[in-house]
Amino acid sequence: MSEIDWHYPRRELAERYLQGVTLGMMNRMALLGVRRVGKTEFLLRDLCPLALEQGYLPVYANLWASPEHPHETIIEALKLALAGLKDKKRIKSVLASEVKKLEVGNSLIGKMGFEFNNPLPVIAPGVLTHVGQLLTQLVETPKCKPLLVIDEIQHLAESPAFQPLQGALRTAFDLHGSKLPVVYAGSSRSGIQAMFADDKMPFYNSAFMVEFPAMGEELVRHCCEILRTRFELHYDVREITDVFVQRFDNSPFWLSKLIQYLVMNQCSVKTAADVVQDQLVLDGGFEQLIQKLNATDKAVLTLIHERCSRLYAEDTLQLMHDRFGLQVKVSGVTASLKKLKRQRLISQMGRSDYLIENAGFVEYLRQQQGER
Repeated sequence: MSEIDWHYPRRELAERYLQGVTLGMMNRMALLGVRRVGKTEFLLRDLCPLALEQGYLPVYANLWASPEHPHETIIEALKLALAGLKDKKRIKSVLASEVKKLEVGNSLIGKMGFEFNNPLPVIAPGVLTHVGQLLTQLVETPKCKPLLVIDEIQHLAESPAFQPLQGALRTAFDLHGSKLPVVYAGSSRSGIQAMFADDKMPFYNSAFMVEFPAMGEELVRHCCEILRTRFELHYDVREITDVFVQRFDNSPFWLSKLIQYLVMNQCSVKTAADVVQDQLVLDGGFEQLIQKLNATDKAVLTLIHERCSRLYAEDTLQLMHDRFGLQVKVSGVTASLKKLKRQRLISQMGRSDYLIENAGFVEYLRQQQGER
């Protein structure tokens, strides 16, 4: 039996993004989205191969590959790209190795951020100069059209030691302009905002922010078709879609866990969903998170999940009283929002638009509170 490719291709989306950063509309784009929504797989399986197909040289760097030394990851990616300038097979091999790392997984996948035991040393000026030289060499190589893809870009906001690297990259990107299109992605909206929306940071206002679209029933249909044709397993698309959307907040990672369980155990969707949700709860430390929340925090989270954008409105405060039995003032909502942002449970995308960062957390919270 041949190996199964579970990847759901998103070529149209890849074409849109590639055109966006290469046709003069914008030089740099930052993809926003919660953890495990499929951004890295999209970059490696859709965007980079399409770029290579259309004559670009994709240079992929995941900054979580070496958390304490992100500059080394960038340097290695640039050197590999320069070494593969005349050999597409070599570039494809590099991308394939990154895909394999993604499939195998590691302890870093899904983390919100890093805590370094000791202060990190500032990156030496000579190293930063070397990064700039490699980027210049890439851009100035005849007939080379580079596309730089930096994954987990928010990691550069995790330590003050990385700020000089941010500055060096921003300087190089500004210098080369449209000759060096860049696509950033990260697993924390708040982390990316800390870099691109703070006027004190080197990357301030230097990229067009795009919300990465989550997949829905189309991904479930793709998986169910494979279950039917390769395993002779017949499951209802709507039932799995309900679990995918309601329990897992459209996370392909947790859907893949569900599918794996169904293949191995050939049980009901409900049984598999219960088991995978237990894994999700343990992985996200949901029990510990819930213990840190008061009743107002939980109510605010629930309303954000339901896309309530008028959290300070009088009718919302009345709703919190009628539905949750809470007497809450505007100051109480403000305090909860600050707390939830500090704990990285939500991110703020505008003056009054908030988004949940932890897939499946609010649904689990509802279950614990007996809501249906």
